[in-house]
Amino acid sequence: MIGGSASGAAARVQLRFDPSKPSRIEKRAKELTSALVELEHNQVERLKRLNAAERQLAGAVKQKRVHKGRTTIRQLELERQRIARELHTGVGQALAAIKIQTEIVSTNLPDPPELVRQAVNRVAALADDALSQVRSVSKRLHPPRWQQLPLDSALRQLWEMAGLEAKFATVVRLNQPPFDPAVEVKTLFYRAAQEAMANILRHSRAKRIQLILQMVGDRLVLQVRDDGTGFDSRQVMARAPGMAGGIGLPALREQARVVGAKLLIKSGRLGTTLELSVALSPKAP
Repeated sequence: MIGGSASGAAARVQLRFDPSKPSRIEKRAKELTSALVELEHNQVERLKRLNAAERQLAGAVKQKRVHKGRTTIRQLELERQRIARELHTGVGQALAAIKIQTEIVSTNLPDPPELVRQAVNRVAALADDALSQVRSVSKRLHPPRWQQLPLDSALRQLWEMAGLEAKFATVVRLNQPPFDPAVEVKTLFYRAAQEAMANILRHSRAKRIQLILQMVGDRLVLQVRDDGTGFDSRQVMARAPGMAGGIGLPALREQARVVGAKLLIKSGRLGTTLELSVALSPKAP
């Protein structure tokens, strides 16, 4: 009896811990492992969505900054034109009227007292000088004539006016973009070419130069290259706009940033390359 009872107990214990059947602990462990794997997967997916949202937000902020910068430049240009018109039609005409009045006084007072004659003459001279200054300022505030040309034609005109072909071996390839860029982008490209040509004439000691305007994918790209002595581009670009010496390139970099363009300057013993590029789209603000 005792032996039989012991054998039955052993059998019951053996069945209770039968390795062929998973215990509740093992089942629970598997459930927890599965839950942890699923949790980790969900966390990875959430992290991916968060990173995508951050990139999208950064892109939206950058686009908004570019849009704001372009809008500001456009508003400044419109304000310049408004001031130019007011100077011409308002102040300019008033000064012209003053000058006419002094002529009427001189005509109707052929022999005035000396002090009166001197005063009238001074007023006429001051009005004439002020009128000349107003006209000069108004002319500078008006959009330059090159802005009325397509960008490639404006750059070609700038190139010809600089007279570079008489001094250097040159390569010029100015391809007309599918449409003319916005005025703020057009102005930036023109100023960049102007600055590069001026630096070549003043500093480069180059023998060969290139001016290239072309589309690369959806980007409009301007390149000005020379084989001159080069310069320390990092030192020049580190200067703030407004500092003496090399102020043109840092100012161009800031203008490029405002309109969403990219300015690259590479310079060394083999020469200098200025490259300016911007995404060109008919729907761009």
